[in-house]
Amino acid sequence: MIANPLLSRALALVLLGVAALLVWFGAVTPYRVALANDYARVDQAAAQMQQYRRLSTHDETGAAIDAKLLLPGATAAAAAAYLQQYAGMQAQKSGAMLLSFELLPEAADPAPLQAIAGRVRMTGNSQAARAILHGLESHRPLLLLDNVFVLARSDRDTIPGGHLDIQFDVTGFRPPPQERGQ
Repeated sequence: MIANPLLSRALALVLLGVAALLVWFGAVTPYRVALANDYARVDQAAAQMQQYRRLSTHDETGAAIDAKLLLPGATAAAAAAYLQQYAGMQAQKSGAMLLSFELLPEAADPAPLQAIAGRVRMTGNSQAARAILHGLESHRPLLLLDNVFVLARSDRDTIPGGHLDIQFDVTGFRPPPQERGQ
């Protein structure tokens, strides 16, 4: 024990200060840094969502989306017919045989653009599969390909067209009906 009371009080204050610094730099500062990082990530995600919303209906200059990016047609049925015809034309151009085109149900989410989706089933070889997938994804109108399945067919299969069975979902977009006066 220290005999001088003034020295013991000073030592107690120094120990209290060291303990406070340990708590501050050991617990409070890392918590504040983690909290600031979380706020920055939330702000970044909010800015990205706002940008996606803006880009979904407008390009970078603020002008409306170019009609060449959207499916033509005054109605959803006309846009779906165009999508089916375009998929068939791309299949024929690539050397594949289109077996079926099934229109998929519309999503019920309130999006700035109406999605028109169809499931394509075709037969062909690997070059035809590459050509149709590239042709649909890289040209206008803007199409989204999803759920791509490629299966080898049996040699005894009687369906002509190639040794691969190819199936994928293709989605195109058009302005929602309320904006087109429907």
